[in-house]
Amino acid sequence: MANLFLSYARDDTARLRPLAAALESSGHSVWWDSHIPGGELFADAIEHALGEADAIIVAWSTASVRSPWVRDEAAVGRDRGRLIPVSLDGCPPPIGFRQYQTVDLSNWNGRGGASALAPLQAAIAARIGGNESPPADRHEPGPLKRLSRGRARIGVVVAGTTLLIAAAALLYPHIPLGTSGVTPKVAIGDFVAVSADTPRQLSSSLNGEMLAAFGSEHEVAVITAGLGKASAPFLLDGTIEKGADALHFTINLRNRRTGGLVWSQGYDRALIDTLAPRQVAVSATQVVRCGLWGASAYRKPMSDQALSLYLKWCNEYWGGSPDEDRILDAAKRVTATIPDFSFGWSALALAAVPISHRADDSGAAQARQLGWNAAEKATGLDRRNPEGYMAQAGLLPLTRFADRERLLTKAISVRPTECGCERQVYGDFLTSVGRFEEAAREYDRARAMMPLAPMSNVRLAQALYLVGRQREADDVIARMLELWPDAEIVRQLQVKAALWTRKYDAAIPLLQTPELHFPEEERSALASAFAALKSEQPGAMQSATAELARLAANPRRNDRLIVATLAALGAAPEALRAADALVRERGPALSDVLFDPNLAPAWSSPAYAALVQRLGLVSYWRAGGSRPDYCRAAEPPAICRA
Repeated sequence: MANLFLSYARDDTARLRPLAAALESSGHSVWWDSHIPGGELFADAIEHALGEADAIIVAWSTASVRSPWVRDEAAVGRDRGRLIPVSLDGCPPPIGFRQYQTVDLSNWNGRGGASALAPLQAAIAARIGGNESPPADRHEPGPLKRLSRGRARIGVVVAGTTLLIAAAALLYPHIPLGTSGVTPKVAIGDFVAVSADTPRQLSSSLNGEMLAAFGSEHEVAVITAGLGKASAPFLLDGTIEKGADALHFTINLRNRRTGGLVWSQGYDRALIDTLAPRQVAVSATQVVRCGLWGASAYRKPMSDQALSLYLKWCNEYWGGSPDEDRILDAAKRVTATIPDFSFGWSALALAAVPISHRADDSGAAQARQLGWNAAEKATGLDRRNPEGYMAQAGLLPLTRFADRERLLTKAISVRPTECGCERQVYGDFLTSVGRFEEAAREYDRARAMMPLAPMSNVRLAQALYLVGRQREADDVIARMLELWPDAEIVRQLQVKAALWTRKYDAAIPLLQTPELHFPEEERSALASAFAALKSEQPGAMQSATAELARLAANPRRNDRLIVATLAALGAAPEALRAADALVRERGPALSDVLFDPNLAPAWSSPAYAALVQRLGLVSYWRAGGSRPDYCRAAEPPAICRA
C-alpha cells in the first residue's frame, strides 16, 4: 500500500473527507487536512510529507486552481514524477498541468466502493508499481499519519526531522533538502552585459525569451521571480558581449547545491540580428530540458561531472551536430562514467540509430547491435524510459511498421510527463504511413512542449496543409518566419506547400532565395515547373515533367520535392517511379511521398498497389486496422479494400 499526500483547497474539505476515508479503507496511509497558515515549522512539515509520499494526489476544483498552496504541491508531484491529478467539479487544471490524465470524480457519490474510484485506485497502483528504485540512502518510511486537527500537530518523528532540516537550513538556507536525485527545477538568473556598449535591453529580452522557450507543458519547472526562485537547485545565467561585428552570448547552467558549473555554451549572432535573444534561448533551453529531464529519472545522487557529460551529449544531439560519430562518442562517455544511468544508455542507443541505417557501411550492422543492446540496458534499468523504446523503434527495419508503432506508443505512455520528442517521432511515423490527421495532433502536442523549436512547428504546419487546414498552417509558418527568417526547412516547406495550395506565384521568388541550398540544376528545373503550373500550358508542363524526371533518375538529385512537383504537374506515372526510386534508395522513412494528395490519380493503379505491398504497408493495415487518411474518402482507392 502507498503513502499518499492529498492536496486540496480549504473550500473543498467536505468533499475530501470521504475521499481520504475511502483511500484509508483501501489500506493506504493518507496525509491530509485543510491548509492552515503557519510558520517555518508548518512549512517544513508539509515539505517533509511531500518528500515521503509515494504519490501526490491533487484535487483540482474551481477553488484549488486559484490556490498557490495547491499549485506548489502539484509542482512537487510533477517534478518528482508522483503526481496523480483528480477533478472534483470538472474544472480543468491550470496551465502547466493539462498534459496529465486527470481522474474525473465530479460524479462520485462519496462511497468507498463506487466504480468512479476505480480509475484513481488504478492510477495509485500504477504509480507505486513502477520500477523506480529508491535512493540508496533512503529507508522505507513508516505510515504517514492523518492530522485530524490541522497540520500544526506534528508527531515526534516529524518534529525531530524538522530540527534536522532547520539545522541544515543554516548552512543551505535557499535549497530544499528533498530527493537525493536531480530535481528538474531551474531558476532563470541574470544575463549580464559585460561590454559598455552592449544594448541594455538585451539582458531583459533574453530573460523573457528563456521563459517562453521552455514552454508551459514540460517536466522541467522554471522559476523567474519571487521566493520560489531561491528554491531551484539549478541556475541558468550568462553574459552578453559586443564584438566588432557580432554579439557573443555565453549561457551557463550552475548547480547551486554544489556551486559547480555543469554546462556552458557560447553563441555568436550578428549585431543586426534582432532575433538573437530568442534564437539563443531556444537553442539553450533545448539542451537544459534534455539534460535535467533525463537526469531527474536517476534516483541516486549524480555528480556534477556525470551531469556535465550528459548535458554535453544533449548539446551535441539537440545542437544538430553533423558528426554522428561524435554524438555516439559523447554518449559512450556518459555510460562509462555512470553505468547505471538509464538515460545514458538510451542516449547511446539514439546516437546509434542514424549510423545503423547508413547504406553500404560495414559499421552499420555493428552500430545496430550496439544500439539495440544499449536500448535494452536502458529499459532494463528503467522501464519508464521513453527514449529506450524510441531508439528500439528506430533500430528496427523500417518495414516493420506494426512493431515500430507499438514501441513508439509505449514511449509516449510509460512516463507521466514527456519531453515532446516522443510525440514528434510518433508524428513522423504517422506521416510515413499516411495518417496525417493523427500526425497533426501529435505534432501539436510536441509543439506545446517545444513551442519555439523550428522542427516541431514545421512538421505541424506540413500536416495541417495535408489535411486542408491551410489558414492554421499559414499562421504557424508566419510565426516561424518571425523567429527563424533564415531557416532553410521553413523556406522549403513554403515552396512545397504551394503545390497543395496552388499559390505558385509565392513559390517562384522563394526558389531564388539564398536560404535554399539547391543545386543550380534543381533550382532551375523547379522554377520551370512552378512557372508551368502557373501558366497551365501543356507544352510547358510536359517540358518541366521531362526535366524533373531526368533529375529523379539520379539518386543524388531525387528528393521529396521533386516527387511532389511531378505529382502536381499531373505526371502520376513519373511521380510514382520517382517515389519508388526514392524509397528504394533511402528507405521507407520517406514513404510519406506515397500519400501526397497530388498523387491521388496513381493510388488505384497496379504499380501503386505493388509498391505499398512490397513495403509491407498492406500487411500492416490488415493487422492493425489503422489505414491511411485517404481510405476515409467517399470513394477510397481500391487498395483500401486489400
